[in-house]
Amino acid sequence: MPLSDHEQQLLDQLEKQLRTEDPRFAHTIAQAPASQGPGLSAKRFVAGILALVVGIGIAVASIFFLDLPFSAIGGVVGFAVMVFGGYWAVSGTPSARAAAAESGAEEARGGTKAAKRPTPGLMDRLEDRWDKRRGQG
Repeated sequence: MPLSDHEQQLLDQLEKQLRTEDPRFAHTIAQAPASQGPGLSAKRFVAGILALVVGIGIAVASIFFLDLPFSAIGGVVGFAVMVFGGYWAVSGTPSARAAAAESGAEEARGGTKAAKRPTPGLMDRLEDRWDKRRGQG
């Protein structure tokens, strides 16, 4: 459903106000892609959850139904299946990972300001604050 003229004017006014109040945020939003492409696949997610449940079943069954040496092996196998299922469920499709890697490579080649000058980390900021306090006190 398209926006009415009044709604479009309000949206334009809000955008203009955002650009004047916080240009850095507006620039970041303007550069962000609208969509990262196909992320999670429903089939992949369901298959991963099923593998996770099967892994839990293997681990629990190895505790109750198998002898002691095989119980440890069954527990390890069940845990491995659970980890694989969880990873499979939340990892994106190979095409989505390739697109994300490609967009990261484009940003690095583009020479953006963020790629040239990383933001200071927590320790750097804490050291700066400590130096300022020692200079003042």
